[in-house]
Amino acid sequence: MKILYGVTGEGLGHAMRSRVIAGHLRERGHEVKLTASRRACTYLRRYFDDVQEIPGFSLTYVRGGIGRMRTVLRNARGARAAIHDSFDLYRRPIVEFQPDVCISDFDSFAHVFGKVLGRPVISIDHHHVIDRCEHPRVRGTLVPLTRAVVRAKVPGCDHYIVSSFYHPPLRPRAHRTTTLVGPILRREVLALTPTVGDHVLVYQTATRDLVEPLFALPDQRFVVYGTDERGARENVTFRPFDEATFLADLASARAVICNGGYTLMSEALYLGKPVLSVPLRRHGEQQMNAIYLETLGLGRRAVRPDANAIRDFLSALPTPQRIPSGNDLAFATLDHLLEDIQ
Repeated sequence: MKILYGVTGEGLGHAMRSRVIAGHLRERGHEVKLTASRRACTYLRRYFDDVQEIPGFSLTYVRGGIGRMRTVLRNARGARAAIHDSFDLYRRPIVEFQPDVCISDFDSFAHVFGKVLGRPVISIDHHHVIDRCEHPRVRGTLVPLTRAVVRAKVPGCDHYIVSSFYHPPLRPRAHRTTTLVGPILRREVLALTPTVGDHVLVYQTATRDLVEPLFALPDQRFVVYGTDERGARENVTFRPFDEATFLADLASARAVICNGGYTLMSEALYLGKPVLSVPLRRHGEQQMNAIYLETLGLGRRAVRPDANAIRDFLSALPTPQRIPSGNDLAFATLDHLLEDIQ
């Protein structure tokens, strides 16, 4: 079958998951054309030769959270050109490819193409755990607001394969069209053998400063990724991102401190690493990931980067629990769906 696979360019987690799925599809003999924007496009081109770059929107971060108004204004300025470029792509390379089915990892480009031209659309992502499931333990406005955004992004797919380390009950309307699976992990992660070293791995993204509180804990050793600094300073070692080195540090860490991004959190939990999550403010998905992390006893969450929160976390690390991979179930579900379509 010919498959159009659209990947959102915001963050690399979508691209890493899509690389796993696209690789499986090609091993099964399918012809896959990937479309992605920005960093996701660059990443996927390392592994696949047929990756079409598309326009994409991005989030703007302000003071440890999403700057909603700045995000809207920034993307509005480029919206007309992005729509024009997208229509050009629909008319030429995508129409010429003539896909039989479209897959979307939280990507509107492939989703819209499938809906307009009547192709089946399959969603494979993490975000739809928010929309397709009930969340009785999460109170306040977090769920309704975030659910509305997620539902509006890629509505009405034929099936949703949802990757998540937490599995709340499905909403009644989602039972027939949703399959919950565990984390979809890269082969490099699956091949790791976890050990317990003397360092804590810290991964910082966006604008939440996770580094400064570390110096207040001189008896702890930290290895930090995600900053521009290099070398060692007191009890903190700063490293540039290199995939092999990062995965080795992750596999041997005592614990992990990060924001609320799903990919690193799920990789750490697969390796049995306790996680302290400091999610971005006004980022509903990260906030929910952190809530479930704590609820399931897999780690803790903190509202803000704080030395006391880090000290408390490291002084009483939870018993390591390895969560299973969802690769096999995701592959089997997708293969079955494609067989039915064919």
